[in-house]
Amino acid sequence: MNSLNNRNALLVNINRTLIFPPLLSIEEAILLFNSKRPFRNHKNCHGYMFCRILVSRECKRLGENNKMIIANVANYLWKNSTSQEKLEYIDLAQRVKTF
Repeated sequence: MNSLNNRNALLVNINRTLIFPPLLSIEEAILLFNSKRPFRNHKNCHGYMFCRILVSRECKRLGENNKMIIANVANYLWKNSTSQEKLEYIDLAQRVKTF
């Protein structure tokens, strides 16, 4: 199966309720942010990053580990999400920046 078919299969099977709205507490978000690159500058924290982390979790739950496919799914979901859905991630990132 090629990557486009994999992406489309994931988009059909993905549970959007596990991604929108973000189901992360501020504490979990900070831990995730710091675990990706230790000593990362909190000023570089942005909403899309948290969305991508949750999309990655959901894709892995569905058995997909290919980072390129996961990134493609995350990009698709982010671009096709509503302004309100994006705002919830942006607000989460802003709260992480204050810590």
